[in-house]
Amino acid sequence: MFEYVQEREVAKRLESRTLVYVITTGESDGFGSQNLSDRGENQIIEMARSRVATGVRILYSATNKLAAKSADMLGNEFESKVKKIDCLDSVNFGNDFDNLDLLADKLKKMWQDENYAIENGESFSEARERFGTCMGGIIAKHQDDVLAVVVDPLMAILFHALVTAAPLDIEDWHSIGNAACATYEYSRGWNVVMPSDNSYLSDPTFVKDNLPDELL
Repeated sequence: MFEYVQEREVAKRLESRTLVYVITTGESDGFGSQNLSDRGENQIIEMARSRVATGVRILYSATNKLAAKSADMLGNEFESKVKKIDCLDSVNFGNDFDNLDLLADKLKKMWQDENYAIENGESFSEARERFGTCMGGIIAKHQDDVLAVVVDPLMAILFHALVTAAPLDIEDWHSIGNAACATYEYSRGWNVVMPSDNSYLSDPTFVKDNLPDELL
């Protein structure tokens, strides 16, 4: 019995574990903008100094300006390298929509059916699978490491749904915070250590705060 316990402990020590922080972008200066607001920049700095995410050796970021700026600021604070990769980019919504009513209708259909995609775009299920594959590739390069990814809040929601197998809910998107951090651990599979939170900010904002009425 004693030998059996010892063998289990050795196996457990040899099992690789990777800690991943999924951090959302800071607040933008308006719906659709790729620029951080002044408050958004302060949020990112506060997030980095909150000690919610510690020991980050490398950051991966989506390629859009908002994510890249947020990641670069975090990289400076963490003294970590930053890599931008397009497989972390947000959902491809296809053609741009100037008509908010039309966009709202399309988004409603996407939330009701995760396999529904706007023309020339991708569905939530496709984006979730892409993101999951991307995260798998990152993990393969960083076993027994600590890293962070900086993404659009919607992608953070899709990844959480992938890990927990929870159904998609538009309210989760509305209520997720800017400069929020969720913690996951990978060891033969994903586990949630801490769900997304930005309560440590002095002036927290949420996705719903920046959405036009048509999209609420």
